Amino acid sequence: MRFLVPMLAVAILAGLLVSIATPQRAAAAVEDYRAATYNMQGGAGAGGSKWTTDLPQLMNDGYNVIALQEAGPQPPASAVLQSTSGFLSGNQQWAGWRVQRYQWDPFPRRVNLPWYIYWVRTDFGGNRVNLAILTTHRADSVLIARPAFWGNNGLPTSRPALGIRLGQTLFYSVHALASGGGDGRGLLQNIAAQAGTRNWAAMGDWNRVPDDLQIQRGWHKYKSGQPTHMGAGNFDRELDYMVSNERIAGYGGYARGFGSDHLSVGFFRMRANASVQLLNAHDGNRALEVEAQNSSTIGSSIVANNTRPGAYGHFKFVSAGNGNYTIRVTKTESGRAEQCLDALDNRLRRYKCDGSSTQLFDLQQWGDTAQLRIKPLNRSTCLGDDTDFGWGTEIVTTMACSKGEARFNFRFDNDPGPNAPLLVF
Repeated sequence: MRFLVPMLAVAILAGLLVSIATPQRAAAAVEDYRAATYNMQGGAGAGGSKWTTDLPQLMNDGYNVIALQEAGPQPPASAVLQSTSGFLSGNQQWAGWRVQRYQWDPFPRRVNLPWYIYWVRTDFGGNRVNLAILTTHRADSVLIARPAFWGNNGLPTSRPALGIRLGQTLFYSVHALASGGGDGRGLLQNIAAQAGTRNWAAMGDWNRVPDDLQIQRGWHKYKSGQPTHMGAGNFDRELDYMVSNERIAGYGGYARGFGSDHLSVGFFRMRANASVQLLNAHDGNRALEVEAQNSSTIGSSIVANNTRPGAYGHFKFVSAGNGNYTIRVTKTESGRAEQCLDALDNRLRRYKCDGSSTQLFDLQQWGDTAQLRIKPLNRSTCLGDDTDFGWGTEIVTTMACSKGEARFNFRFDNDPGPNAPLLVF
């Protein structure tokens, strides 16, 4: 993919400089928006443009800041160009990039707020690997975070990141190098420097798995916990996720497939009554599940088995008031009572939900991470594994809350939508 272009070609992109700043809105946090990312694989699909086949589905699900990569050669034909910025993040050899703002009405038969497309050309070769942000919010300003890599001639050899500012919150669309995402850390450093003290979130295709992307203290990764790029065999990898300078309890991603070789990932906080998987962070993210994989065995232990749980390895948090929750096994067969996790003895077990104090839990954020700590209300200790490793590790109720064995990750089974009640941490 080519990123370079002679200065004359850059100048061709120039148009009338139009300010695209608007009055500043009140400060908001990253989680106050419904953010998502999607690599569109060039924008075109078998059923037509992904702009009109895939994106409306994300929009209908309430996502209102959508970072796009490989967005194709141009926005949809029905989008109306409103303004073009000046050159951003240039130097003596390179004029920089210009951001265009379009207004788009993808649902002409509805009464809607307008959608805005912020668009920048980053592919001066094939003109398909371009960046965009689709949003219901008119940005207060647009930004280009400088690429990580430059040639000796002063011209860029990797992509920049496209950003928009909404009040004091910044969102970026990122597409790291396909050769392994080696520019990701440098690009994040440039984003953080540009953001200063403001909240920021960088979403996109990092072209390396989350564990291989180095971040510094105070930055956090939010992910779906599953492959998001569909290759052949072992090439299925999780490449699409978010990095932010905000520490958000119970925040993560939900991956969903459309017409691209990448899944989209939407980000939100954990919601009550929504199905999740709980993963033992101390033991390779083995998923918690009921040891007796049936609905009839009462008192079954909760164990960590495979990284993908069976039918009885999906749970929901149901509010019991005062910020406490019961943790219920999602699968309930017809005619049988719901089953709740229970801290009656030293092993975490499953019993019929009865409202007792042994079935009440307080959810806490583990340190400066997105991981959970789960404390039974009837104990001074937390849930954790029994310090063993491997298939069938039992979950105990007696783990010191400060121990690493008390850390749990989570994975969303579905998107409960923006109106489901948030969990209290």
